[in-house]
Amino acid sequence: MSKRGYSLVDVFQPCVTYNKINTFKWFKENVYYLDDSYDPHDRSEAFKKAIEYLKFPLGILYINPNKTPYEDILSVYWEEKTHLYEREVDMDKLKALIESKRKI
Repeated sequence: MSKRGYSLVDVFQPCVTYNKINTFKWFKENVYYLDDSYDPHDRSEAFKKAIEYLKFPLGILYINPNKTPYEDILSVYWEEKTHLYEREVDMDKLKALIESKRKI
């Protein structure tokens, strides 16, 4: 991914085993690429594109470069940039946290 922050990727892919309606041919006929004149910074226009149902748009619908990525506002990443799932867990601290919540 070349953009930081949240992304929602909707993959259009036919199920060749069980779905005999939404085939490769159907997708070719019912999707279109956004043209170069489309402005992905326009939130209102992005919403209109997102709810289209006759033909589905392909491309980047919305970008907000002024929004701070979520991980940048989480204090857990301020001192250490390692992903949470890669960090060592201090079991004593974890047990203490769990016990503190049980007393509530």
